Amino acid sequence: MLELNQALAKHERPPPRSTLTKAFNAFLLDRLVRQNLSVHGSQIGLLLVTLRYLQDTRTEPEGLGLSVEELLNTMELLKVSKSKEPEELDTHIALAQSLYEEVERLGELAGESRDAALNSLIKILALKKRPQEAQKLLERHSEHGSAVIDPSQWKNVLVGYALVGDQEKMFSAIELMEKHGVPFDSHTHQAVISYYAKTSKDVEMMKKWYEIGRAKGIEPTRRTDLLVLSSCIYHNELAWGEPILRSFLDTKLQKTSNDIKVSWKLILQWAAAKGKRFEEIDRLLNVLVQKSQQEGLNVRPDIDMINPLIKLAASQGDIYAAERYLALGLKRGLQPDYKTKLLQFEYRISSGDLDGAKAVYDELKDKEYDMFDSVAPLDKLLVGLSKQNPVKHEVIMELTEDVNERNIRLGPDTVSALALVHLQRGSFQELFNLVSTHAFRFSPKQRAPIRDVLVSYCLDRSALTSKVWDAYNILRQTFPEVGVEARTQIMSAFFERGRSDMATHTFGHMRALDLPDIRTTIETYVVCFEGIGRCSDSESLGLIYNMFKLDNTVEPTTRLYNSLMLAYIGCNNPMRALQRWDDIVHSREGPTYNSIEIALRACEIWRSDGEQRARDIWNQLGRFKIQVTKDIYTAYVGALAGQGLFDECIRLIDDEEKELHYTPDVQLYVPYNHDHEYGEVSC
Repeated sequence: MLELNQALAKHERPPPRSTLTKAFNAFLLDRLVRQNLSVHGSQIGLLLVTLRYLQDTRTEPEGLGLSVEELLNTMELLKVSKSKEPEELDTHIALAQSLYEEVERLGELAGESRDAALNSLIKILALKKRPQEAQKLLERHSEHGSAVIDPSQWKNVLVGYALVGDQEKMFSAIELMEKHGVPFDSHTHQAVISYYAKTSKDVEMMKKWYEIGRAKGIEPTRRTDLLVLSSCIYHNELAWGEPILRSFLDTKLQKTSNDIKVSWKLILQWAAAKGKRFEEIDRLLNVLVQKSQQEGLNVRPDIDMINPLIKLAASQGDIYAAERYLALGLKRGLQPDYKTKLLQFEYRISSGDLDGAKAVYDELKDKEYDMFDSVAPLDKLLVGLSKQNPVKHEVIMELTEDVNERNIRLGPDTVSALALVHLQRGSFQELFNLVSTHAFRFSPKQRAPIRDVLVSYCLDRSALTSKVWDAYNILRQTFPEVGVEARTQIMSAFFERGRSDMATHTFGHMRALDLPDIRTTIETYVVCFEGIGRCSDSESLGLIYNMFKLDNTVEPTTRLYNSLMLAYIGCNNPMRALQRWDDIVHSREGPTYNSIEIALRACEIWRSDGEQRARDIWNQLGRFKIQVTKDIYTAYVGALAGQGLFDECIRLIDDEEKELHYTPDVQLYVPYNHDHEYGEVSC
């Protein structure tokens, strides 16, 4: 699928349709077998490109070589993906719509799958910030009865409007769903509260919609109350939440062991959030245990009661309290479980205790836990280790090896930080393995920081040239999207290092690409020719000039011919330089002042015909009444000086102020020098 994307961009022959169909199916099968339904923006983009190509090039009207089940499975991937960037959301929706259209195209062959595809599309539109489109589909098919619609789709639309922050549409959606016979019930109320409490963490909106539900006579579900109470604990809304807590404890819990533990966890967290000291929490737990024994229930504390206290303390930045709660559990014989260790791992990272976090990581690893539901803590550890001074390379390599063995997917910031560590250490094989393993999964926006690290290294004058060349090759292989501006800067950097061979290779790589954002432009040629002139590299000049002659995308300009003159001058070939001057003179654009100065510099080093050509140019200036600038006058004096006409040069210097009203300065008195630096003349 990646090859197809590149082939379409370069207008090359794409892979066979059968190969693309197998690739599409293999990707789905891999996700289903590993029960890993998460997909990334770049992968969704490749799926979309492949599906559309198969649709556009179909030879059989009934299908693409993809079964209805495979089309529906792809929609399942889209429903659980977590993309947030607007361009990624657009790609997700475009793919969902294409999949639905394909299922609908199959007509009766799709059977009930048409309804399943429609429900999937509505959910994707609603939860990917297109609730209005989802609502239109819902209304149309509900009114016409053209499909079996899951009533829960109205809940998705309502949450979709919450996602985009449209309160007015939320109220109108409630009216419409009730009009269509779908009540705004406790479960729909829970979905809205869940969004505000967990996703957006907008406490004020959570409180507002909690009250709206109560005003409509809805009895909040147990889950709703738990979400609200947890949010009150973490956002200091204890006064507002107090009545809800009392009601919850009195009416929604039974005298069972599990429910009593739920109540204990809430009571302990509420006390901690109110600022009760560690000793008071310990005594409160004793009271709860004694009360349980008096009631003949004999409920005992467990580590699940300690973990929320640790989490709360860590969220408040109170690492000392977190450690004391951990000690409280140990005192009561409650051994830390996986969640405890993960909390400890996270708060040690946030407090800067990277060695302590690494020790906890080793414990988790040794016990063969499923490691992390989210790799964010591990990302933070690796980023923190990468920024240490001095960097502990052995520790980082140990962690990255474990990451590779466990197939853990690191975030873009982590890959960027590790890339810099590998560059500084000169570990280019490890660098290549890192970026080739992880970077392809990221969206263009996520890839940018990793790419920028490599580009910055290539432009670092303190880095060894051989290492910069290695870094550049990794950059061009793993980040083909690097723009022409960055590539041109790298090419210029190689010229500045005196490595015109590397610079011309860099130019050649750009020239070989057909992508508009990467392919060489006139400015690229100008920079390249100027660099070749500074390096006096005749072989590279011939190579690039031949590329220029064969490039039908570049129309020669005066600025480009100026750079060519500078290149020929730098390579001690003034005759060819003045041939380009002739091209400029006969061109539609004509010469600039810089062109005249550069041409006179060419005359300066041409021993056989330099004098005559310089006088011809000078006479042309007089004939066309072109104002002679100080730089052009200086260049003319230099051209004559290059031919040994020192007496005439002295006369010109003496006449300068009288004829041209310029005051002679030291520039005119600089002795003629065959090693004169021509690169200082601008194009």
